[in-house]
Amino acid sequence: MEAAVENKTLYELYFNSKNVFLDISMVLLSVVFLGFMANIRIPLWPVPITMQTFGVFAIAFFFGSRKGLLSIFAYILAGIIGFGVFSGGASGISVLMGPTGGYMVGFLVTVFAVGYMIEKGYGRDKKSVLLCMVGGSLLIYLFGVIGLRLYFPEFTWLKIMMVGVVPFLIGDLIKIIGAIALFPYLWKGSEKIA
Repeated sequence: MEAAVENKTLYELYFNSKNVFLDISMVLLSVVFLGFMANIRIPLWPVPITMQTFGVFAIAFFFGSRKGLLSIFAYILAGIIGFGVFSGGASGISVLMGPTGGYMVGFLVTVFAVGYMIEKGYGRDKKSVLLCMVGGSLLIYLFGVIGLRLYFPEFTWLKIMMVGVVPFLIGDLIKIIGAIALFPYLWKGSEKIA
């Protein structure tokens, strides 16, 4: 595998030419995709379990850092201005100011960090997919826990962890296993096309 192919994102492998209309269309499609993933959910208080985090990783793996960041930013903006793309069909700035706001900030940081790793050649084999997924999940948890602590200042750190991390561990483990099973083969197939 040549270094030029190795450091390309899936988006660059599939779509070789630079086309602003295509870029905008794909970012908008990623907003719809993430909105769909946010609504595959198990309602929990104060933060539901969703497939949203898997969507964030899929966008990072597909777009890389900059277009991935733009996609998540567009998703959050769409939710703020009234499109019901957040979990449960919710929208508005109140969602960002609520218990899930820290996780949303974590999505922005994670998509950029994991996308950057993809651009540096990670995510092609099972071990580096695991590294991307675990590292990205820790970033989401970090910002989610900080956001919960700001929203619930009366909660102890233990309670914050019990409502903001523990309920998601099994689901995130399943998502990580799914990513390890999917992404390396997706890369192999994409590199053959390229």
